[in-house]
Amino acid sequence: MRRGRSGTHRLGPSLLWLTLAATLVTLWPSSAEAYPWMIRHGYAKCNSCHTDPSGGETLNSFGRLQADQVLETRFGDDTAPKKRREFLWGAFDLPSQLQLGGSYRIMSLLRVENVEDSRVFPMQADVYGHLMVDGFRAGGSLGVGKVPAGSPHVRPAQITRNQGDQFNLISRNHWLGWQFPDLLVRAGRLNLPFGVRIPEHVLWAREATRTDRESDQQHGAAIAFTTKKFRGEVMGVAGNYQIRPDDFRERGYSLFAEFLPTSKYAVGVSSLLTTAQADRISLSADQTLRHSHGVTGRLAPVKPLVLLAEANALLQTDREFGYVGFLQADVEAIKGLHFMATGELLDGGQVDGTPAIKGAGEPRLGGWLSINWFFFSHMDFRVDAVFRQLSDITIQSQFHVYL
Repeated sequence: MRRGRSGTHRLGPSLLWLTLAATLVTLWPSSAEAYPWMIRHGYAKCNSCHTDPSGGETLNSFGRLQADQVLETRFGDDTAPKKRREFLWGAFDLPSQLQLGGSYRIMSLLRVENVEDSRVFPMQADVYGHLMVDGFRAGGSLGVGKVPAGSPHVRPAQITRNQGDQFNLISRNHWLGWQFPDLLVRAGRLNLPFGVRIPEHVLWAREATRTDRESDQQHGAAIAFTTKKFRGEVMGVAGNYQIRPDDFRERGYSLFAEFLPTSKYAVGVSSLLTTAQADRISLSADQTLRHSHGVTGRLAPVKPLVLLAEANALLQTDREFGYVGFLQADVEAIKGLHFMATGELLDGGQVDGTPAIKGAGEPRLGGWLSINWFFFSHMDFRVDAVFRQLSDITIQSQFHVYL
């Protein structure tokens, strides 16, 4: 395996940035939840509302209750009908051992400087399930997706092999496990425990570390733990067996751990290391060692405001030292209506033998201005204006229904 250069002539400024970011995060912390700003309501642990210990996908019974009582803007009567809290707005009852859910998103993407490239497309169409029988647990998702051949999104979760402009059956996660008093042991295709479990899956922090919930899941085994002051998960990564050939499958570990001194403050650490015989993103045919290590934090200083942050070091074969991070402020102006501002920074590391450019050898800046409105039971509408160096300004609008 060729070894990447150490990049010592640039390591000093990069380490200084990472040190400053780590200091900032320690003061202004975050989490790995589907909606990490739920800390403003005192919900600091993801498994309070989700069947996945790190958040996302299927809601448990308490999560359904909170979705109605906490997330949604109320018009008139502030009490939701009890039946509406059940699956499919109470259309039918489920046994207590079974949780079902789903998510449908449709997005419009407007490129301000290149309007002809604007489009409307289904972003997500998945159903979820979770079964509990004594200590036994089983969970999974099934959906459809359509992206161009070669896309880094959706393709890694495919079950069928259609190419071009065709739909494919996908499964983002599926697993079996056993619940002990403070531990969940499971195996299957799992979300990687790393960083902030956040809905913005194209945020640089999620793309550069390849740890988003859209399609970056891997097969392996994991142990998740939750106590009063600590929570975390450690996963042995065996590779993604929904891609081929085997040379592209990454193997190693991923972990996340978080300390919660209070219900309004939390700080965490993440670490990931994988190796593959070839890299599916760069298509390099050389053995590639890739690892990321960082800190996360979240803070709710006053109830309307939540601060979320993450900073990670990026290291990869044949690249110099890199880094990625973000800071997000979320203000809930009225119940269910969120205004967000996000700043992000990326330097993926200069590629050996190529000149430094923004994002690969030089820092690249980005920013998001967002509005997210939970206007009805299990429905929300979101608009993001995304400003990134070297990219067109884009306006993203999405309508989301989650069951």
